[in-house]
Amino acid sequence: MMSALFDRELGLPVRGRSERVTRRPRIEPGETFVCFDETGPGCVLHWWLATLRKGNLGWEHEPVHHLQLRLYEDGKTEPAIDLPLAKFFGILFDHDIYMIGSAAVTILPTNALNCYLPIPFRRLRIELTNRGVKPCVIWFMADWQRYAADTPLTGLHLRVIHRGEYPAEPAGSFLMADLNGSGFVAGMFKGVRVRDRSDSWYHSGGDLWLIDGESSPRALRGIGGEDIFNMSYGIWDRQTPWVGAPLIKKTADDNALGSGYEGVMYRFFGPDPVWFDHSAVVRFGSKANDIESLVYAYVEPSSPPSVLSVPEWKLAGPFACTSRADFERDEWADGSPSTWPETHAAAFGQYVVDDRPAEFPVPVRAAGEHGWCDLARHFRGRAKTNVGTQPRDVSAYAAGTLTIPEAGEYVLRIGFDDWLRCWIDGELVCDASHENRFDVVETAPLHLSAGGHEIRVKLSNADNAQWRLWAFCLTTTAK
Repeated sequence: MMSALFDRELGLPVRGRSERVTRRPRIEPGETFVCFDETGPGCVLHWWLATLRKGNLGWEHEPVHHLQLRLYEDGKTEPAIDLPLAKFFGILFDHDIYMIGSAAVTILPTNALNCYLPIPFRRLRIELTNRGVKPCVIWFMADWQRYAADTPLTGLHLRVIHRGEYPAEPAGSFLMADLNGSGFVAGMFKGVRVRDRSDSWYHSGGDLWLIDGESSPRALRGIGGEDIFNMSYGIWDRQTPWVGAPLIKKTADDNALGSGYEGVMYRFFGPDPVWFDHSAVVRFGSKANDIESLVYAYVEPSSPPSVLSVPEWKLAGPFACTSRADFERDEWADGSPSTWPETHAAAFGQYVVDDRPAEFPVPVRAAGEHGWCDLARHFRGRAKTNVGTQPRDVSAYAAGTLTIPEAGEYVLRIGFDDWLRCWIDGELVCDASHENRFDVVETAPLHLSAGGHEIRVKLSNADNAQWRLWAFCLTTTAK
């Protein structure tokens, strides 16, 4: 017998007392209806909702787009989840309802919305607000387990993050989620509406996860647009419990340099949830297409370890780097940022398109993310095809200010792969290499005075176990 989804991760009791809530309201325009308001401890294991189809009450659009879903936990006045009902169920770009066959979110004919993501609670209220101009009739049913009063309950709470960019940054990085606390990512939807037709469907650099920069940094790196969804050579009209593409639209001939497809994909991490202890930044390479995403995560709020990091980096590059000798070569970026030129032309490799080198502003400004700096995000290649946009055989510099609150002994923790050099106030304090995979190195204790110190990092990029990952994490703690 299949157990409840994520019951192991959430530590749910094997059994409780089965309860059910059923409702059939007519929600007038502007009205809020409370579908579920119960006190636990307990857990909603499945809830179902259906609406009258568009046309029955004169709707020109599916009613699910006009219903705002809000979940309130433990008597709090701010909702833990606040989304249009359609978005919560992975209906992106305001499309009409399409069928979804995942283990976590299922939409069946004709408009039966089912959610199997567990929602543990001590008290839970689920509301629907009609934001439309016409009444809406719904059917609602929630099946939940009531536990004994003294049952300990997980501190992990379901969170759903929706983001959209219309269009996203060309040759950029689309932020899907920036999670704070401890927990795991349970699943995601990602939709693309093609505008940029420069490459096969929307190859854009794949997914990038920057995890636990404050404590034990690690990175997960994808390759292309489809591999996180377990497909190859495009997206296909298939759905399984964990991965699938519920919506596909053909937009051009299927050829090596035609855009080919657009659509919506999902991935649920039922067998392999992605855990984090303090933070997780989830990004996806982008082209100038419309992008929407939905990330489902279970998060327990917690304070990160006390570390110091650089709030903003000034980046310079990229430079050709195919050997250690290339990496050790002096570049103009070895000088103070105040002496850097205003622009830089990268006249090599994947940065040359139509016989013209790509030009980058100097400096490129990059906000730190939990100690992380992603160089690939800012120095994407310009050559066509997915491989052409992924930097390889390159190096670049990052310079920033690290503010020390009081004089003392400090240790730098740096996570990276390939070759790295780090200077503080012009003094080389780290010269290390991780040629096979991402790893972490700590410097010897450094005596630093109170105030600002210039940190400078030079990092190369090549192929290894984390394909063309070009990011580092730098934090500082008192010894």
